[in-house]
Amino acid sequence: MTNLINKAVEIKKEVSIKNDTSSKTWAMVQEVANSEIKANGKMLYIFKNFMKMYEDNQLDVSKYFDEKANDKTLKSILFDVSGERKTLIAKDFSTFNDKVLIASLGQNLLNFKTDFSYEYKALEQISPVVLFGLANRKWLDLDKMLIETENVKIPVEICLDWNIFNFKNLSGSEQVFRHNLVKSLFSDKEQGKQYYCTFRGDKGILEISKKFFTPKKVHSDNVINAEVSPFAKAMQSLTDTDKGVIGAITTLTQAKEGTPAIKRLNNEIDELYSVIIKSLELIANSNTKNAQQTLLDIHADVLGFINADNFNSQFPQVKLHKVEFNPRVKNTPIDILNGGDVIKFVSNL
Repeated sequence: MTNLINKAVEIKKEVSIKNDTSSKTWAMVQEVANSEIKANGKMLYIFKNFMKMYEDNQLDVSKYFDEKANDKTLKSILFDVSGERKTLIAKDFSTFNDKVLIASLGQNLLNFKTDFSYEYKALEQISPVVLFGLANRKWLDLDKMLIETENVKIPVEICLDWNIFNFKNLSGSEQVFRHNLVKSLFSDKEQGKQYYCTFRGDKGILEISKKFFTPKKVHSDNVINAEVSPFAKAMQSLTDTDKGVIGAITTLTQAKEGTPAIKRLNNEIDELYSVIIKSLELIANSNTKNAQQTLLDIHADVLGFINADNFNSQFPQVKLHKVEFNPRVKNTPIDILNGGDVIKFVSNL
């Protein structure tokens, strides 16, 4: 009896320890999440402060340029000599950070990366956002743009005036640029009104800022997205000849009848059959000439496989009795494997 009691006590202790560890871990997770919420908010306030520093002539953008540069204005950072928007990428944001932001804080770049590595990373992230803010300064209300609630679980947000993105009253390349930007960022329901976002996230101000400075990529992505759907992209990843789950392999599991590996091979075949049937259904249900022609092309491909040696070795009676799989039109065989075209044939009748 005593042994049973002791065992019960030990089990209770073990459960208690496990529960205690779980609670501590959850508390740590919440602590990290709360820290992330606070950090996101502080990044927006840092952005706001840099904007104010620019207004007070404490952010010298001329330091971005080499000494020999003729034009050291903000416009020259954003536009080329022909007036077209420049593409700014990581190296440009890094230059802006090193030469402008760090200098504005009274710090020396020489040892900054080493002595203040985490501070440097924070400034690196804010750099494209500051440039975005400078490019759209007239549409930012510095005193009202940040929205903060008393609920600590809700991160600080920034209100972006729709005029930053509006393209309807513009013309030329600038209209094209803003239109492409809007198309890549916002749904139809989101357009035409103030946009609220956090610092990070899929459509946070950091991501928006990076897209803002890659106009050619935004345009290219829009063209690709218009022509290649998410479904097509997913299929391309499957059939990619280098990395695709289907495209990169040349054989299924090698197995002989009666061996343990045959079940694995049969499972692979069953799964491929499911993919093939579903693919045929989707193609057949597409009411276009190309879709229906694709069915004929698949039919021709299948004929090639079932007339091959591999098929005939498994079903020798098919070859023995000279089974024909080619289509016939009024008892005339159409030799698809040698270029015969059923549609062309019947069109000429």
